[in-house]
Amino acid sequence: MTPAFTREIAIQLMPLFLLTGGAMLLLAWSAVSTRTARAQGAFAALVGVATLVSIAPVWKMETGPILGGMLVVDHFGLFFTALCVVSLIGTILISDGYLRRFELMRGEYYALLLLTTAGMFVLVTACDLMSVFLGLELMSLAIYVTIGFRRRDFLANEAAMKYFLLGAFAIAFFLYGMSIIYGLCGTMNFKGILVEAMAREYFRDAPFLFAMALILVGFVFKISAVPFHMWVPDVYQGAPSPVTGFMAGAVKAASFAAFLRLFCMSFFPARSDWTEIVIVLAIATMTVGNIVALVQRNVKRMLAYSSIAHAGYIMIGLAALSIENTAAASSIMYYLLVYALMTLGAFALVSALENRGDTRGLELEDFSGLGLRRPMLGFAMALFMFAMAGIPPTAGFFGKYYVFNAAIERGLTWLAVVGVLNSALSLYYYLRVVVYMYFRTRKAETPVFDDWGVRVVLAFTVLAVIWLGLGPSGVVPGIETVLGWTTESVERIVSLR
Repeated sequence: MTPAFTREIAIQLMPLFLLTGGAMLLLAWSAVSTRTARAQGAFAALVGVATLVSIAPVWKMETGPILGGMLVVDHFGLFFTALCVVSLIGTILISDGYLRRFELMRGEYYALLLLTTAGMFVLVTACDLMSVFLGLELMSLAIYVTIGFRRRDFLANEAAMKYFLLGAFAIAFFLYGMSIIYGLCGTMNFKGILVEAMAREYFRDAPFLFAMALILVGFVFKISAVPFHMWVPDVYQGAPSPVTGFMAGAVKAASFAAFLRLFCMSFFPARSDWTEIVIVLAIATMTVGNIVALVQRNVKRMLAYSSIAHAGYIMIGLAALSIENTAAASSIMYYLLVYALMTLGAFALVSALENRGDTRGLELEDFSGLGLRRPMLGFAMALFMFAMAGIPPTAGFFGKYYVFNAAIERGLTWLAVVGVLNSALSLYYYLRVVVYMYFRTRKAETPVFDDWGVRVVLAFTVLAVIWLGLGPSGVVPGIETVLGWTTESVERIVSLR
């Protein structure tokens, strides 16, 4: 029986309608006119703002599974939807000057960003393995094209092809795991899988554990964890810088959200089996990411390996998950929020320094003297580097603190110590950027293209990184308010089980 489509469901799905409808309009607009790309970018930003506004009425609603249990638009999904839409708006603002500088002003670019975000909405609200697959594919197919948007650039072509081929390889594992789960349980709904697996005691059977491992492979690729991380540096370097920032923050956040919901709802009784794998992956991911980042001189590749390391820190929170305490899951959500903001800011500045003639990206030497020539830009980049390193009192410090504290409460003190040691190791390559900005000079100064969009994004992310570290609860959400949101969101997920 087809579920009724009611007014309440339409309101809950309004973010998806706005994003996909805006993308379709942009594609039609681009087909008619190729000289109004700036207006199309402004329209895409307005669609993003409208999507953000449409979340507010849904947040106040009593929600549950909709469309036959395919989606659940709860506070958890809305939290990540808002995070992804904020990243979308920031990316659009950064992209305006970048696209004009590289002569890439085409409306299809903005349509693809909207479609990617629509895929993220499906992914973070998915309550069925088929919905997860559809969300992953919608998000990924659009991002493949934006990665290779500089069609005449060899590195961009290589990056898009590498991400596409490896992504297809990873999704094949995910689909194989889905098919086994369906064969065993007769359903792909998260709650249905849990009920059937517990009733038939599948959580100790080899086929079920094998299927779970295959699904884990698909997620490990998307979150760029070791050993499925090899695509990250080449893709981050070859993609347009605004797209790289969008991938590093929003794509990673959406993938972790689906990972967290699925493993909290369906696979939690098998926690003792997959936690050991997650711990090994977390240690390997942190260590490999930080060690390889130490020797990078290309800033985008350095930030790529940094992104890998941050995935390892977040996986510490996954390893610390427990049914009695939601602190681990809420700390993951807070960490992803902070990481997305400081990554968006860092890549906004990187995109402002990139010139059309240099398609290989910035080297450390290109930052020489930036802090003295442009004090505000230097301060912003230094703040982002301090936050990524976890230096107090930035939001990055509190993100790591809550994740490590959750591990300690779970009895994984030694894992938290490994995380702290890796954070200390990362200080070298983060502070090296600061050293170049304030203590190195070069004859040929790197030009800075900080248009109004870049300035707006930098101002917003700088204030957010400071406020989420120091800001109390109040009219503007501070750290206590955000942690309250995340804890409530996770409790809602647990109640659905």
